Amino acid sequence: MAAGLGTRGNGPREQISIDPVTGEKTVVMGDLTFPPRKVWMKTFGCQMNYHDSDRIAAHLEDLNFTRTEELDEADMVLFNTCAVRDLSNNKFYSQLGEIKHAKKKKNGLVVGIGGCVAQTEGKELVKKYQHLDFAFGTDVIDTINDMVFRVYAGDNKFTINSWDRSENFSIETKIPVGSPQAFVNIIKGCNKYCTYCIVPYTRGKERSRLMAEVVADVTKLVKYQGIQEVTLLGQNVNSYGKENGESLAELIMELDKIEGLELIRYTTSHPYDVSDELIAVHGKAKKLSKHLHLPVQSGSASVLERMHREYTPEHYLGLLDKLRAAQPEIVLSTDIIAGFVNETEEEHQETMDLLTKAQFDFIYSYVYSPRAKTRAAKMEDNLPDDIKGARLREIQAHQLKIQDKIRQTMVGKTYRILVEDFGNMGGVKKWKGRTNCNRIVHFVPVNDEIDMKWHWVDVKVTSATSLSCQGELIADLGKRPPSLLQ
Repeated sequence: MAAGLGTRGNGPREQISIDPVTGEKTVVMGDLTFPPRKVWMKTFGCQMNYHDSDRIAAHLEDLNFTRTEELDEADMVLFNTCAVRDLSNNKFYSQLGEIKHAKKKKNGLVVGIGGCVAQTEGKELVKKYQHLDFAFGTDVIDTINDMVFRVYAGDNKFTINSWDRSENFSIETKIPVGSPQAFVNIIKGCNKYCTYCIVPYTRGKERSRLMAEVVADVTKLVKYQGIQEVTLLGQNVNSYGKENGESLAELIMELDKIEGLELIRYTTSHPYDVSDELIAVHGKAKKLSKHLHLPVQSGSASVLERMHREYTPEHYLGLLDKLRAAQPEIVLSTDIIAGFVNETEEEHQETMDLLTKAQFDFIYSYVYSPRAKTRAAKMEDNLPDDIKGARLREIQAHQLKIQDKIRQTMVGKTYRILVEDFGNMGGVKKWKGRTNCNRIVHFVPVNDEIDMKWHWVDVKVTSATSLSCQGELIADLGKRPPSLLQ
């Protein structure tokens, strides 16, 4: 029996044995045997949550679990939750309630929840839902194998939501096998405490990885796992490195030197921490995406003050001017909250005006929903829900008109994209991928028999609407582009 990789916590280590006849792998951890099992995972929320889910799945491979998309096949169900929006919350609670039927149907099915909801409400949920075995917070996902061991050892109905108290924030990126794309977490937590946001309470204070570690991590991903595109992640990613005397601008320029890496993206940014140095990098780094997502939330100075966003609309628009001067081809997107606490009609119209001035390529927009523990939740709000909804619809309709005009400028131009997947549109098979500037383009393959997933292709945009682009395949460059991205 050969020794396997150990768990990341303080529990027993795994050992692996292979049946010489069937080739089936069995993992032994302590006095428990783990035959091949399947885990069904449902993720809600932001890219950080999806990154965490990939990380959890990578750890569970050491306990002989593989992911399945079929709930009926699952031996374990895991929810990775988001506490930021009502919609994600409601979807999670609905599915958590329904999963009790699956547990009754399949004896031995293990059910766990992680993420932001588990961080703040895990203990209450474990008590309330009899079919829930365990809950774990955002800062303990690397000990998932120890938790699963406890459940299979007979210890269930527990919650672990402690914070990592180690001096340095250090992790190794885990990615799905076969993908040339990777999310790389470079900073966790947030120090901003916007009045509407629960993230500092679910993710903790800002802590950055050292630049040398991130560069070594990405270099290894490129060299040994074929990664060609990385997205640098953080709740406030452009605050990266402050405590270590480093910066996101410096990190990007170092990553720009890595041979074989084709594209660098980063998200999510806070306008307060967009420095002139970082703006300049958008014009200098050859591999940096020509897209930036920069949440503004509102176009009203008074609303931004109530939100405690630490900038004005004028400052924000000035940042956009600087970014466009540094990189004339940059594409900008944002987040908008409609109907914040006691928002007036005048304040709403100021947001509409900012959309006109900013000319965003796309936006994510939401009706304000109060989150427990935040300062905004304690404010008396006299704005009716129907007005909030009407303002959201007005914002979205206005933005769609802006987007439609912008997207028409793409028609006739050729873009290089990394093909990610395909689907059927009106009965026609179409592949899709994202341009350097993060716009999705659909195109019909020349040959249906060729699997184009993860190929780099040149696609000419033939038509565009406010929400989608259709293209014509010009060239299939295979899984390695011959030169830097266009």
